[in-house]
Amino acid sequence: MRPDTPTTPNSTLDGLDTAYKLPFEKDSLGKLPATPGVYVIRDSSDRIIYVGKAKNLRKRVESYFRNDLNPKTKSMVGNARFFSFITAGHEDQALVLESNFIKCYKPHYNIQLIDGKSYPLIELTGEAFPILRKTRRVTTARSRYFGPYPKSGLLNLGLDSLRHAFPVRTCHRRIDPAKPTKPCLDFDLGLCLAPCGNRCSDDEYAQAVQNLSEFLNGKMRTLLRQLENSMDQASRSQQYERAVRYRDSYLALKGLFERYAVFAPRARDMDVFAFHQQGNLVAVVRQALREGRLIASTEFIYDLKGKEALDAVMRTDLITDFYHRFRVAAPIRIAVDAVGTEATIVRERLREALGPAISLASPRSTETSRLLRFAGENAEQKLIASTRASDIPAQLSVLKAVLDLDHMPVRIEGYDVSNISGKDATVSMVVFVAGKPAKDQYRLFNMRFLDSPNDPAMLAEALARRFARWSDIAFGDPANLLLIDGGLSQLGAVCAVRDDAGVHVPVVGIAKKEELLYREGTPEPVRLSHDSGALLLLMAIRDEAHRFGKREFHKRHERSLKHR
Repeated sequence: MRPDTPTTPNSTLDGLDTAYKLPFEKDSLGKLPATPGVYVIRDSSDRIIYVGKAKNLRKRVESYFRNDLNPKTKSMVGNARFFSFITAGHEDQALVLESNFIKCYKPHYNIQLIDGKSYPLIELTGEAFPILRKTRRVTTARSRYFGPYPKSGLLNLGLDSLRHAFPVRTCHRRIDPAKPTKPCLDFDLGLCLAPCGNRCSDDEYAQAVQNLSEFLNGKMRTLLRQLENSMDQASRSQQYERAVRYRDSYLALKGLFERYAVFAPRARDMDVFAFHQQGNLVAVVRQALREGRLIASTEFIYDLKGKEALDAVMRTDLITDFYHRFRVAAPIRIAVDAVGTEATIVRERLREALGPAISLASPRSTETSRLLRFAGENAEQKLIASTRASDIPAQLSVLKAVLDLDHMPVRIEGYDVSNISGKDATVSMVVFVAGKPAKDQYRLFNMRFLDSPNDPAMLAEALARRFARWSDIAFGDPANLLLIDGGLSQLGAVCAVRDDAGVHVPVVGIAKKEELLYREGTPEPVRLSHDSGALLLLMAIRDEAHRFGKREFHKRHERSLKHR
């Protein structure tokens, strides 16, 4: 047994015997088939460092020998010494194998979904008379899957509501038209067409399944028109029982349809993807819009396992991972905040992974820009909320130690400046207590004396007013730590007004990009690991101050423009 072989039953890399290991070099490419499959890359210690799937194994592995690799891939290739592979009958089978191997071996260079949330899906099985059911696992290539749905999404309407509109069976009865059985109560309740009892034709059942599939794909208006036409035709041909079924489906579907508010009336069918990164962690939000209505919004957190930027290649990988993980169909339009060369890279890679019909919605359009901004705010909030309460004591203890604080920083106030060329400038104040936002204690300071861009001076003005009311109960308890968005100049300005006010509270600055922490009294920054929970907490506070300040600044700026 290889040293990294797990003991979990059925989880080993069967067929990838070490006797078939190939050197990771160009001369080995000729031994790869041009078929779907899974490939495994190992380092010099024979540890599995990456698992991937491919439509064409030879073409995929060959791509690692190009010169235009992103930093993460370059690092992986630099450590690669051997690879092995296993062929699959089709791409879906390769996807299942890849997913199982990644979960089992947790290779260093594979992105990992870490929030552990299992979103529900709707499954239509592959039988001659498909079964409708809810599932949390993608198990077979024969089924069709729809979703995933959040708790507040479509599944909370209940499968019964769907079945009133689309009477598809949920039972596992064996159906033999030559041996009909007595229908169950679902038939009498209008929840099933009862193919088990020959109460419907094959075509009628297939049409109900097709209608349900189209509804779950968001084709609601079209379905309403079709059902209305079918109801009229059945009535005119005196097929009254069928007309009643169409009428019931129409009314149930209309009720479901009206539960979705119009979210983007001018937007065509598309999925919107937004990202927010802190260190190794990235939150991904996917929002599905169909006929202008938001039918599902799902959020995930990945560990990128590296300190790379969230570039176009990585964003594309995260998008394709979503569709492959849940095996749901992608719409032909996808919205991503990418322009120019980045947009070209995203478009080409998405077409390669999802099909040539994929197009990108322009982020410059007013509607798409609004949707991306909304999804982006959700991604920020998701990452902030991902700081689990059970980790907070350890994170606060780390901050107390590395910042040399006298007290545990239970209450932290974060400050950020928002302005356009100094106009309508504001400084936002957010409060986190025991690692969680206390939104009722947020404050906004409008600049009274400055109208030119000067972040240190603006922070000094805002903090002077805060220190003047340091013991004011309206602000809550005094903070144990102040967090400033900025470096040494911002830190120095705030410490000066603090000392003038006679307030005793430690101040730390956090600089963007490298995420360095600056303390008073020393020019040397504190460097925490990018996957440090303590650093992620400070970044979350900084990002929340930025989000809150930016939102309130835009409101003030718009009011100001109206009065000019």
